[in-house]
Amino acid sequence: MVRWCFRRSALALGAGLLLAACASAPRKAAPALPADLPAGAPAPATVAPAPTDFPQPTAAGPVASQPPVAPESLVSPWDRLRARLAMPGCDYNPAVQRWARLYTQGPQRFSANLKRAAPFLLLVLDELERRDLPGEFAFLPYLESTYEPIPAQGNNAAGMWQFVPGTARAAGMQIQPGYDGRLDALASTRGAVDLLARYQEEFGDWRLVDMAFNAGEFGVKQMLRGQSDLSAEALGRLRLSPITHEHLAKLLALSCILSEPERYHVELPQLDGSERLLPVELERPIDLRVAQRLAGIDGEEFQRWNAAYRGTQMPSGAPSRLLLPEPARTRFLERYAQMPPEQWHDWSVVRLDAPRSVDELAQAGGVESNLLGVVNGVDGDRAFAGGASVLLPSHAAASFGTPVRPATVPAPPAGDVRTHTVQPGDTLWDIARRYRLTLSQLLRWNGLGERATLSPGQRLRVAAPD
Repeated sequence: MVRWCFRRSALALGAGLLLAACASAPRKAAPALPADLPAGAPAPATVAPAPTDFPQPTAAGPVASQPPVAPESLVSPWDRLRARLAMPGCDYNPAVQRWARLYTQGPQRFSANLKRAAPFLLLVLDELERRDLPGEFAFLPYLESTYEPIPAQGNNAAGMWQFVPGTARAAGMQIQPGYDGRLDALASTRGAVDLLARYQEEFGDWRLVDMAFNAGEFGVKQMLRGQSDLSAEALGRLRLSPITHEHLAKLLALSCILSEPERYHVELPQLDGSERLLPVELERPIDLRVAQRLAGIDGEEFQRWNAAYRGTQMPSGAPSRLLLPEPARTRFLERYAQMPPEQWHDWSVVRLDAPRSVDELAQAGGVESNLLGVVNGVDGDRAFAGGASVLLPSHAAASFGTPVRPATVPAPPAGDVRTHTVQPGDTLWDIARRYRLTLSQLLRWNGLGERATLSPGQRLRVAAPD
């Protein structure tokens, strides 16, 4: 079978040039790139591998993985991706060009999509480097979901890689109440790259690997029986679904845009690697409402990066892991270390029976006043009014009022529901999830800030204004 090697070109390194050879079928050279980039498809001779595995948690607390270090010559993640391109280029067939033009009809929108995808894309790039797989596959989640962790609907596909339950479990992903590994960016990516590597062993051609990812390996094997011609024309005649042929064309189109952005009037967003999501392996589960506050980041972003958890708690038996970029990771680790281990997970919303100071509540809960303030989105010297809903360590909650269960409704209500009446224990997070909204939508439609305090009986708009 034809084997496509990584497309590598010369890159100036100091006073000399390191050249990478390609030992596969020849392909046409790509047009020149802009003057600020090396000619051809820029790439270094070597790519530093990502760590073979992430550290495991210890009794001392969470473990924050360090990002892989790339050679200084790789000035951006886009260069790292170009260095790994291994499949035919822009001129593979007319469909590639057609899809490249369609993707870039709105160049600014395309660039914005890449910027939003950056935290996940960089994580995927690390895993591709770790397994020595082609850079084109960094665009598979873009093709499948625009890098959005799409929740499951019944037995349909879910996550940024769009795995169905059977394939996900076969690839080692956990799916259980409260946790869906298909929505875990790290778990699903590792499952995906393992699958891609296995397909390459089976087919020996990266184009067929992509087809198998879309159509299933057995369908592709059946169509290939007795066929030795693997030219573009011959593969185009395989009796596979038009969707599968289109899938390959789209993937090549996206890599074509990366190779020649100026050809499509696309300005690739500036990425320095700081957007990369890094896993923080926890010794034990943590309440996700607490984790988000400790990280000091937007609730919508936190939910998106940690979408595998389908409630406010990390369920037992699921990975106890957060994905955070710097500096959110640093903030989280600093604040997390100040909390007693027994209070990382067991928190409750309590409706206060009387006005209480943050200091009083913190002392009873066994946490620092400033941390309790952070968790509840207030200053440490504030006082809460009677009837206010406050997040407290569960062992202290009953001493100050009535603990209430946060609302956790997995499906949106039926019918044309436009408002929600706040119930005791409701949080902005819970309400957004119930109506399948983003947190930013809920806040914007109601003129609220992220740290807004809710009151029972309050009515919130849960549909877009007319």
